[in-house]
Formats: sequence, C-alpha cells, structure tokens
Amino acid sequence: MLLVVAGGLVWATGSALACPDWPLCYGQLFPHMVGGVLFEHSHRLIAAAVSTLTALLAFGLWRQGGRLRRLGVLALGLVLAQALLGGLTVIFRLPLLIRVAHLATSQAFFGTTVWVAFETSKGPRPDPRPGEGSGRTLAGVAAAAVYLQLLVGALVRHTGSGLACNASVLLCGGQLWPTRVSGVAGPLGAAELVTFHRLFALVVAALAFAASARALRVGAARARPFALAAMGLVLVQIGLGAFSVWSYLSIPVVTAHLATGALLWAATLSLYLGLGPAARDSEADEPAAARLPATAGL
Repeated sequence: MLLVVAGGLVWATGSALACPDWPLCYGQLFPHMVGGVLFEHSHRLIAAAVSTLTALLAFGLWRQGGRLRRLGVLALGLVLAQALLGGLTVIFRLPLLIRVAHLATSQAFFGTTVWVAFETSKGPRPDPRPGEGSGRTLAGVAAAAVYLQLLVGALVRHTGSGLACNASVLLCGGQLWPTRVSGVAGPLGAAELVTFHRLFALVVAALAFAASARALRVGAARARPFALAAMGLVLVQIGLGAFSVWSYLSIPVVTAHLATGALLWAATLSLYLGLGPAARDSEADEPAAARLPATAGL
C-alpha cells in the first residue's frame, strides 16, 4: 500500500521525470533527495524494498507447494514486471500506454498480496448458510468493476483530464454527457472520459453495495467485515472524487483518492475470497495457514 501511495505522489507532484535515468538517479544510488527527486527516487527505493520482500515471500511460499506456491510465483512475476514497466516509463519519457500498464500491474500485484494474506490467515473459514447462495459471484463482479475503474481513473489522471469539466461534479458543461471540447487520443475526449469515469463510479458503487448487502444477509461471518469496509470505502471514495475536483486536484486529496480506490479493490477482493469455499492446499487436507513458516509472512 505504501508503494501505491508513493507512486501516486510521484505523478501528483509532477516528479515522474525528476530522475532522467533508471535504475539510478543522475548515476547515483542515493542522490541529493530534494524536490522532485525526493518523490521519484523514494518511490524507487520503496519499490526495491517491496521487490526484495516479495522474493523472500515467494521463497517461503514455494516450500509449501500447491496454491501458495503459485501465488508466490505470481506475486514475484508481477512485482518484477511492475519494476520493468516503471523503468520503461522513464526511458521512453512517459508514454501513456506504459503508464497505464504500470498502474494495472501494480494493482494486480496488490491484489495478489491480499490473496496471499487471505490464504495464510488463521481466521474462521467461510461457511455460507445452507440452501442459500453466498453472493460470491456478485462480489467477484464488484471486485472486477473496481479494478476496471482504477484503470479508467489512471487514464483520467495520465491524460490530464481531471479538470476537463472544471469544478462541476454532477454535470459537465451543464450536460449529463458532454459535447467533446478537448481531444484525447482515442474514442473519448477529455470531458467525455471524465464523465465516463463518474458514471462508471455509480455502477461500481451499486455493485459494491449490492454484493456487501447480500454478504451481510446470507454470507459467511468471515466476509462481513469486508462487506462493511467496502460500503464505507465506497462512500469515502465518492467524496474524495468530488473533493479532488473542488480542490482543483489538490495533491493530498488526489493521493487519498488513489489510496482509497486501492483499499476498495482490496476490500471487494477479500469479500469475494471470504465468500468462497474453505481454502485447502492442493497437496494436503491441512489448512495452508497451519503449515506456513514465519518467513512466508513477510
């Protein structure tokens, strides 16, 4: 989560090319940490620490075999891909496609770590009520929608479209769907892209609330805290989205908006996992958490 916030600060402060080279910064491992270099190189150092911890985690999970081994390999592959995409972003001077792919990979990695945490936890296993669906499919759809919304938000941010509708939140230029007033490469203009992000946010909110309400009604006890968290985070996220516009993209507000979106992704993914069957390692009947060594909890 710290890495996500640090990455958000890099873009919000305009520090993405404060270090013109990669992986060093002006040819140094520890350059003078001032201005944009502070944000950009701190992000790289945090990423290096996360990569090291992920390698240790993957090693610990490899020894367990089965699903945990696969999750460890996936996490390691994603964090390495994320680092490579971060480097390509600098080398090729911030191409839009690579920037969005970088965020997509970072959120996929974050989701994988949430999955690992869930699989290795020692809480009560899911136990849907007999004869009633737990709503797991709906929770999965909600989680997927949140992930897609994060990508749309990345497009808004990286195309500089955040204020395409000025300080208006409910409408854009007095219209529900605006006439194109500024161009962005692709089928949507800046104002249209922002409006799509807002309208899709309503779809995401409806899905998250529906999945959470069903989980609270018929789901497993373990899933209920995630349902409550998802409901609360949806409301906070909508408020932060509005304040991002009203504050004219204030750095603390837009960074909090990104962080809350990541937390909502974690909450809905955890809700989906919590509504599933008891997780068992494929090579034994004993719960994986009971066999996980201390090194895998890093």
